[in-house]
Amino acid sequence: MILMITLSMKIRYFVLLLFFVLHLHGDVLKENYLTFELNGTSPRLLVDFESDNLEKFIRLDDNGNGIVSWKELRAHRAAIEHFVLEHLLVTADGKKCTPKVDSYDVYRRIHQSYIRLWLRLVCEVPEEKIGLKYTLFFDVDKDQKAFVRIGDANGTNPEVLSSRREEVTLQLQKPSALRAFSAFLKEGIWHIWIGYDHILFLLMLLVPSVYRYRGREPVPREGFRDVFVEILKIVTAFSVAHSLTLGLSVTGVVTLNPTLVEVAIAISVLLTALNNLWPVVRSHAWVAAFGFGLIHGFGFANVLHEMVLQKKDFLSLLFGFNLGVEIGQLVIVTALLPLLYGLRKTRLYRYGVLYGFSAVTALIALLWAIERYFGMSLLLF
Repeated sequence: MILMITLSMKIRYFVLLLFFVLHLHGDVLKENYLTFELNGTSPRLLVDFESDNLEKFIRLDDNGNGIVSWKELRAHRAAIEHFVLEHLLVTADGKKCTPKVDSYDVYRRIHQSYIRLWLRLVCEVPEEKIGLKYTLFFDVDKDQKAFVRIGDANGTNPEVLSSRREEVTLQLQKPSALRAFSAFLKEGIWHIWIGYDHILFLLMLLVPSVYRYRGREPVPREGFRDVFVEILKIVTAFSVAHSLTLGLSVTGVVTLNPTLVEVAIAISVLLTALNNLWPVVRSHAWVAAFGFGLIHGFGFANVLHEMVLQKKDFLSLLFGFNLGVEIGQLVIVTALLPLLYGLRKTRLYRYGVLYGFSAVTALIALLWAIERYFGMSLLLF
């Protein structure tokens, strides 16, 4: 009878929390990459952008099956090119450039379709500065980022554009290392805040940290110091692990298939959530945080790989991005710690958070893993 009541409460909290978290989506790269090539007599601009938002502006799904195929993306090339050109403005030393499309291609990055355009800029090669205004999708997708750099040896540090900053001027002679460091620090903070799979993994470790286990039975820890030390060990282990593999991956010491990394991250969330429901690992959670944190570091590295960083600024920008990730993570933990401690003895926490939230997270993580492995869409968010 007690078992039936417990299961009923778990199901009830599962349904309630399902509606609460359905707005979450995976750590999907929503990033565009713009690279200026200034060698030679005619400047060029390479534009890489994800195609998911195009359907909001151009009717692409010709057969009405709800999926935009590569064939349809290629069939609507003229409309897509026109749309892109309408949303960017390039200047060379203050004089407007006229972009002409040289090539158009569709390809896959991680588990998204991307479009790559090579634009020939009809203007003089700039000597002092090149300006760019880029507004593609910023008005409909606040998570969009655009990373801008100059590809030649004398270029500037990468710049980050978003809905809050649509214009940039790249100085060709005197790049600002401090400005680039600041931009990547902010990007690291933002990346962890929108990286829902990273956040859910951390939460699945933190939620049971306010308990000790007697057999399979969770018992609330008594003192705040005990809870604080346990969470400190988990966060430190996760930080050390992902910092290690982030550095190894971005420097090229270790390379892994990006798609498999994204699948592995989803599986890490799934296994950690399932362990909260059926505890197998009941102590030393920091070990799991470190082990799975190594995988998450490769996920962070995928973002930096796509930024095409210059070697001369590489270590500074890597440090800035990773420091931003740590700051963003610390903000989350600091905000949650009093709440976790204050509610640890309540039935709501045990059945609604430990069991219900973990069950919902396990379901979402399973769908993420399937989506990422097969390159398909199962969730409605």
